[in-house]
Amino acid sequence: MASKDVSLFYKRAVMLFEKGEYEKSLQVLQTILNIDKKYLPAWNCKAVAHLELHDYPMALESFENIIQYDPGDNLAWYNKGYVLQLMEEYEESKKVLDFFLARYDKKTDDFYKFALYLQGKNCLNLNNYEDALISVDKSIDMDENFKEALELKHTIKNKLDNKK
Repeated sequence: MASKDVSLFYKRAVMLFEKGEYEKSLQVLQTILNIDKKYLPAWNCKAVAHLELHDYPMALESFENIIQYDPGDNLAWYNKGYVLQLMEEYEESKKVLDFFLARYDKKTDDFYKFALYLQGKNCLNLNNYEDALISVDKSIDMDENFKEALELKHTIKNKLDNKK
């Protein structure tokens, strides 16, 4: 019976989430996690709802719970790195994204491309312009029309020019 309850509650939580009712969705998601604390879709939805509410510490906690229950969930690692960057924890974000980039086997997909871009932003914020440029160039090599990466590359080059 519990798995049927979880399924019904999850459908309700997703419906609320899709309507932008994040607080209500979070309440339903917590009910699910009270029934089954290892229900990963609920943790993921909870994390994204907290992201939408700009509650980064709670989003981070949710992604960390996913990792605790499934350390092989690469996208949870990616998202953890992203949230840490939003929290301006650049050094920690860089470590997490290094881990993601090393273990993620889909080296040609968008998650890998965006992780390289995020890594470039981390390096820029850590004043490591050379590594920032390397990461951003790799993301641009994957997608020559990657607007954000092209803009970041311009910013990095300006920083490098000013450094000289």
